[in-house]
Amino acid sequence: MDFRRYYSSLILPGTAIFALLWAVARACVQSITIDEADTYLFWVARHDPSQWEAASNNHVLNSLLMRLFTSLFGVSHLSVRAPALLGAALYIFAAYLLCRKVTPGLRVQWPVFVCLVYNPFVFDYLVAARGYALALGFLMCTLAVAAYTRLDAAACALCSVCAALSFAANFSFAFVNVFAMVAILTWACARTQATRTRVRSLGACVLPGLLVSMFLSVPAVLHWPKGQLAYGAHSPGEMFSTVARASLYRLNPQIVNPMLLELLGYVKPFLLPALLALALWQWVRWRPAVSGALLGILAATIGAHWLLLKLFRVPLPMERTAIWIVPLCMLAIGAAAANRRALTVMLYVMSFYFVLCLRLNYFKEWSWNADVNKIYPVLAWYNHTYGVRDVASNWMYGASLNFYRLQSGGESFGEIEGPLQLPTDRSLYVLYYPGDEDFIKQQHLRVVYRAPNTEAVVAVRPEAEAEWGRPARAASSIN
Repeated sequence: MDFRRYYSSLILPGTAIFALLWAVARACVQSITIDEADTYLFWVARHDPSQWEAASNNHVLNSLLMRLFTSLFGVSHLSVRAPALLGAALYIFAAYLLCRKVTPGLRVQWPVFVCLVYNPFVFDYLVAARGYALALGFLMCTLAVAAYTRLDAAACALCSVCAALSFAANFSFAFVNVFAMVAILTWACARTQATRTRVRSLGACVLPGLLVSMFLSVPAVLHWPKGQLAYGAHSPGEMFSTVARASLYRLNPQIVNPMLLELLGYVKPFLLPALLALALWQWVRWRPAVSGALLGILAATIGAHWLLLKLFRVPLPMERTAIWIVPLCMLAIGAAAANRRALTVMLYVMSFYFVLCLRLNYFKEWSWNADVNKIYPVLAWYNHTYGVRDVASNWMYGASLNFYRLQSGGESFGEIEGPLQLPTDRSLYVLYYPGDEDFIKQQHLRVVYRAPNTEAVVAVRPEAEAEWGRPARAASSIN
């Protein structure tokens, strides 16, 4: 047996399986964040069918599936994040297929796959209970179906359904899905000269997706409220810079020694420019067809968003709403890397950098929420031990604490307030120490718990604390 060939055939599937297992582990371990909690509290936990309401925080397909999973399996980290993990599985599987199809040999396939999946920016949203994982997964499935079929009517219909599901998962994917389908339709029509076949391809590319959208997306789109599209960039440079910063965010000091951490800190600003410069050189010299198609989708999508900015002042996508830039760029780079040693080496450098960014306990976007699952038991202890019910929180933690309150169902306090202006008549507070230090001093609060990984603290009012102890002292004196 050729053991070298045997083991090499397992490397790419093994890397894919590990990515999915790591995503599941993160989903189980990580604290629920403010945006995840808001999604659950506003669009899932209510008895009315709130998942159909139009709002930027409500990613319709994700909310529908979250309601399904929590209804079947109860409320937990895993059930709330199950739709995202489904999207992660689709994305990882489609990325695996596309790497096998558009890149030559394991030598290029492995680093391209790692850059697609292990990018810390992408990986965060493969776990977070939002619609981005499903949107990415179905977008990649659209491309994978196009790459692996002859694009007959059935394949075009499947691509159309996948694109519509991607849009239903997150409306910020609207243009990228439209232009992906335009590219697929163009490709399908180019394969035949028969007018009837072309008309059939047009119908297959449009009608199935339209039907899916009528069922899932159109009600929210038609009732979209004004003022919901304020988040975004105001120039292409800002848009790309947010994607670049998120992609290179924070090496993990637990797995990178201090000397290497310092060295990579100097190198980091040059990684993406070097990768893009080498890729651009290959695109100009060889003009690979697959790269051209992917870059065409990317350029058309960015152009459409730019027109919206200029004509209607709708901001460009930024960071998470521009996450679709990553897979399109990486697949285009991978397709151009065939027998290009310098570009392949640079892909390995990027892939190793991304692997060293692996993290288990927090999301970059909501790193300050990493300890809420440790803070809530402190509040529960005060409730059970002293009957404390008047709790207030910094706005950063309120939604997450209320998620754990609903999940537990064992405490007697009501909804935990998290206003911008903190009330001054509560006994127990959850605060962000750097921002609320003055409030703590003015109210003469005593910090009783400091979160291990973030700046969150639990503080009590001393006079209330003294009052809680009186029944216990009275009971002991009677005995």
